[in-house]
Amino acid sequence: MTTNVWLKHEWRDYRLTWNPESYDNICIMHIPSDEIWLPDIALYNNADGKYQITLKTKASVYPTGAIVWEPPMTYKSSCPINVQYFPFDEQSCSLKFGSWTHDGNQVNLTHIVYKDLEMARNLDNYRAQGVFFRDYYPNGEWDIIRAPATRNQKRYSCCLQPYYDITYALVLKRKTLFYTVHLIIPCVGISLLTFIVFYLPSQSGEKIVLCISIELALTVIFPLLADLIPPTSVMIPLLGKYLLFIMILVALSILNTIIILAIYYREEHHEKRMSVWMRYYFVEVLPPFLLLSSSQKQNQLEKNQNEKTKTFVKLPSDNTSDAIFSRMLENLLHLGEVERIFSKFDTAVTKNKNAHDWKHVALVLDRILLIVFTTVSLTGTIAILAQRKRSIISTIDLNNLNQGVFNACNYIHQY
Repeated sequence: MTTNVWLKHEWRDYRLTWNPESYDNICIMHIPSDEIWLPDIALYNNADGKYQITLKTKASVYPTGAIVWEPPMTYKSSCPINVQYFPFDEQSCSLKFGSWTHDGNQVNLTHIVYKDLEMARNLDNYRAQGVFFRDYYPNGEWDIIRAPATRNQKRYSCCLQPYYDITYALVLKRKTLFYTVHLIIPCVGISLLTFIVFYLPSQSGEKIVLCISIELALTVIFPLLADLIPPTSVMIPLLGKYLLFIMILVALSILNTIIILAIYYREEHHEKRMSVWMRYYFVEVLPPFLLLSSSQKQNQLEKNQNEKTKTFVKLPSDNTSDAIFSRMLENLLHLGEVERIFSKFDTAVTKNKNAHDWKHVALVLDRILLIVFTTVSLTGTIAILAQRKRSIISTIDLNNLNQGVFNACNYIHQY
């Protein structure tokens, strides 16, 4: 984490005191910091090797011996990142300051005390807001939720003296607008395209093409996600879980499409007849519940239509016995041929009916998979995105802090 701060130091040096009345009422002096004693305050969790302040600005010295030194500094501190709820995550980064060479008996670190400030009315070792945001410029990616400060005392086994440090904790909340627009909405939109696959005709081969295209589109988004989050193998981010979930569903939809096409064209490659229980459930029972027309009703309509077009053999107008016998003899001669024709016709009708039933099974199964896919997709999306942490309202004050009337001649460092 990169932080630009003004690290304010206050201490008292009894050697730098004077009576303002003896020096033309001079109540403040600006002395180069190289000319006075400075506390060696360093950032313990530094990440770039610059532990101490490098820019030696001037210090303000007051008649009472109080010294205020506020140098600017850019710190790069190490901060553990938890990407479990990315992009709805909150991170807690700390800045641990302490004396590099002096123990607690030589340099005793305490919080700066200001009068008439709510932030100073806390326990001695804890400040609910230990960072001043007087010159804070809002960040485009993070919001600061809390910024408490804690004074810690630690004793090491090597030394009897205590060592003090002050740790500032910055609780940051990620702004989600960028990730919602560029990642979440495209992923949800691409996943919705999968529903269109089930609305295409069962015999359409473009269903597989559409599924594979959706899978490739999700694969392209994965490198974008990897570039936006810190590389870690501890856990999978929330958005990564959602992408994996959608990719698995799309892969299953490809498998379902292959199965549907195999069932639809089953009769063309296999002459095995449909089992009784399958015909009963998939052809007669399930279609009404899935808002599909029953195959039995369609067969009945075709049968009624065929009955309307039936014709009968017309008897000869000459109803003499010779004429009737002659007609019957002629019909008997063609009986064998007619029988063969009807046999082939019956076989074709049976095969077509069986093929039609398999196509109807594919249609019913496609509708069932649509319902299952929709239920699983919506349930999984809600379950994954509902894991986001509850939003925390910011408790910091970003306004300028009012310290009241400042009298330089009587300024006393508050211990």
